[in-house]
Amino acid sequence: MTDRFAISFHETFSLSRPSLAPILENAERNGALNRQFFVETSLGTNYQKAMPRYAFRSGLLDKRNHLTVFGRYVADFDPTLDKPATQWLLHYHLAAPHGPTAFWHHLVRKRFLPGNTFTTDDLIADLTGFLSDAAGKAPVPRSIRSTVTIFTGTYLKMDGLGQIGLLEESGPNTYRVPAANPPPLWSLGYALAEYWHAHYGERLTINLDDLTQGDFAAVFLLGKEGLTQLLIQLKQEGMLDLYRIARPYQVVLLQPSLEYALQKMYQM
Repeated sequence: MTDRFAISFHETFSLSRPSLAPILENAERNGALNRQFFVETSLGTNYQKAMPRYAFRSGLLDKRNHLTVFGRYVADFDPTLDKPATQWLLHYHLAAPHGPTAFWHHLVRKRFLPGNTFTTDDLIADLTGFLSDAAGKAPVPRSIRSTVTIFTGTYLKMDGLGQIGLLEESGPNTYRVPAANPPPLWSLGYALAEYWHAHYGERLTINLDDLTQGDFAAVFLLGKEGLTQLLIQLKQEGMLDLYRIARPYQVVLLQPSLEYALQKMYQM
């Protein structure tokens, strides 16, 4: 079982979409990522370790190195992982509160607030405190600093997730969270279905506030009003229903299938 509190999976490398592409191709061709990938690839030894781990933590591969539903659609319709909707979902899977990378969610939840500024030292303190409190570990300072570097690098580098504009440098070792554009509608729709399944199972309705004032909205850097407007659009598309006559307002998920949202997202 994956250690949700592990921070050394990255081998000091940030997520690289061009390095994820051959992983998808191999897994699709062979039914799962297999040893041939490590023979054929030109990636270095540490890259060969890190990038399959990123593929798992960003939702493309499952624990057995098979393509997930999301991974299959990316392999078929966005094999270079260039579409903003794909990149938003890589971010979502890395930062989801129930995902396999607990520290990633913690840092996004605490620091990725539009207009917020913070430093490398702030992130080091955040990560050190989180691991000490949540995992009962005494982190090695060098490992903490390396992890902070790969975390920020993932969002700053254009071959990572820099294109969706969630983070920018505002000075030496200083970062700013800009007022990012909202995610593409159907990437949010997919994430809603995935989040609902993970947190609410087969429940038919939940309180609207559970989405607009909690982790889900925070992962997408959305305030209450911004997320509500996107949910209204998903209602108009038939994915869900909203009942806002009397509090507590309710959300009804009419289309819980991940494939339903992915088909819309990739315009099948």
